[in-house]
Amino acid sequence: MRVLKKELWPSKVELDLDQSQTKLVEVETWLGEHYGPFKNRWNVVYQWDHTVFYFRQGTDATMFSLRWV
Repeated sequence: MRVLKKELWPSKVELDLDQSQTKLVEVETWLGEHYGPFKNRWNVVYQWDHTVFYFRQGTDATMFSLRWV
């Protein structure tokens, strides 16, 4: 399992996505449109039963949570 440094990625949001790949693509597309490229302001770690999204800014994590959780 990949672990990100908390100093660089202090905010995280866990999503329990159903195994639908479409939903995950929607989430990543939305992130790209609103927060820019992968690893710039957001990052993701895929695990077998859930997906964890990390953010550099707490406000980004809050807006993401309001939209997807």
